Amino acid sequence: MFWLSAISKTTKLNGLDVAFRRPVKFALLASLGLNLMALAMPIYTTQIYDRVMSSRSGSTLVAITVITLLAIGLSALLDLLRGIIFARASASLYAELESRVFVVCRHLALGGGWGRKARPIDDLELVRSFFASPVPGALFDLLFVPLIILVLFLIHPLIGGISLLLSIGILLLAVSNRRAMEASAEKASYHLRSATDAAEGYLRSIEAAMAMGFASRSEQIAARENREAVKAQIEASSRVGSITATVKGARQGAQILILAVAAGLTLDGAISSGSIIAASILFSRAQAPIDQAVGAWRQIFQVRSAWMRLLALISPVSDKRKAMPLPRPRGAVAFEKVVAGAPQGKLPILKGINFLLEPGDSLGVMGPSGSGKSTLARVMLGVWPSQHGTVRLDGADVLTLDFDNVGAAIGYLPQNFELMPGSVADNVCRLGAADPEGVVAAAREAGAHEMILGLPAGYDTAVGESGYTLSGGQRQRVALARALYGAPSLVVLDEPDSGMDRESQEALTRAIVALKARGATVVVITHRPQLLQSVDNLLILVDGQIQRLGRTTEMMTPVVSPSIHAARVGNSK
Repeated sequence: MFWLSAISKTTKLNGLDVAFRRPVKFALLASLGLNLMALAMPIYTTQIYDRVMSSRSGSTLVAITVITLLAIGLSALLDLLRGIIFARASASLYAELESRVFVVCRHLALGGGWGRKARPIDDLELVRSFFASPVPGALFDLLFVPLIILVLFLIHPLIGGISLLLSIGILLLAVSNRRAMEASAEKASYHLRSATDAAEGYLRSIEAAMAMGFASRSEQIAARENREAVKAQIEASSRVGSITATVKGARQGAQILILAVAAGLTLDGAISSGSIIAASILFSRAQAPIDQAVGAWRQIFQVRSAWMRLLALISPVSDKRKAMPLPRPRGAVAFEKVVAGAPQGKLPILKGINFLLEPGDSLGVMGPSGSGKSTLARVMLGVWPSQHGTVRLDGADVLTLDFDNVGAAIGYLPQNFELMPGSVADNVCRLGAADPEGVVAAAREAGAHEMILGLPAGYDTAVGESGYTLSGGQRQRVALARALYGAPSLVVLDEPDSGMDRESQEALTRAIVALKARGATVVVITHRPQLLQSVDNLLILVDGQIQRLGRTTEMMTPVVSPSIHAARVGNSK
């Protein structure tokens, strides 16, 4: 069974046997009890026909009825217990994998791409809901079908033999179509994911699409993908439905055959009349889990695919150890012959970058669009890994740092920033513990304090989804305050002045001067030479390589006209 093999693989990922293997053992015991209690009804009917009706004994009727009702009550209790076991096991599994799945989502988000970055969370929820559903119980009941067949043999060998052959035939009929059902389910899942990506891509570009008149074409493309997904879903449902109907018909025909054989044996005096009903009930019980499994096969295939995707994603990150906490960094940055690009890309964007920043240094970065300026910022902070070479922060490779610990000493304003759902204060303090003094200090340093006080609820103003409660300029100033929160020793600002008015630019300049005054290392990426008057050093990137590197005062004259054709100084400070 795929779920058991998958579980055995997952238990190697760090102690999930406690979360899953033990509940599986208890569920097996509960399933054994359930299937034993299932014998109560056929035994009851046999006793009614063969003893009560012949003896006319009311006391016997009362006794066997009470015993059977107790057995049915115990069966219901075991069924409830098994459901609780699976529900708790599914919650434990979710809790064990949740943090690893979120790490995977973080890597997917950092890697870019158009797909949904939270899809592994959807896969985990799909797996959790499956194990909390009645389907696993039915699959466990399949293990005890031989027990029911054995009881049918005890009623009569011919009934047992025919039941065994019919059960094998029905099971083979279902299994023979497994590959076709699995393929159709995979196809439906693929088209559904593609349709979701197309629809979300259309919605992300809705403003530009509306303004430039290609919204209707985007909608048509998204709708076409959605129609393909619906078509694949219908095909999968039809295939599974036809197989389910076939298996159901075969099962009903087999049950009629069992009744006929039992009736014939009764006429021959081989079994009692009560055994006819008992044989029918037991055979129906043996086929019930097969019916349920076939009916749920599409769900099983979807869960299996989700589970395997999760195993493939979480295995590479599951064994990573958390780095030992290091002292708060002072802000020394070293690029050692760094070659780097986008995580999902093969071509390098940065090509042999080599320079050093001492604590308290300030550096401006300029260059044409596509020269690798934002990539330099991402690689400097370990957001993107380098392909070759090493980036060091205070001597430590940034890729080995625990940023949950080090991140408090780093300020970063990316070119494409987002605010988190919550209040302005929540965003400034990076979703940490309430620190009113620190929040206000960061806002003042960013020149955003007065602006925030003018909001409807001041620092308690809800930002809204992706910061849409605020204007673009307000969001940017809150994001700048977030970057300056906690007096970071290294601050990287990527195009911090884009879209700013004159007052905001002046506030930004004052913030950079204040950062330098307190000894922070500052890196400012910009297209505007005016902002570089606040920094001491200047680096010019062209095609991923350092074109010039030196003192700002010595380089400002050729930079004002960014033709970037000046003589090369070299790749070292």
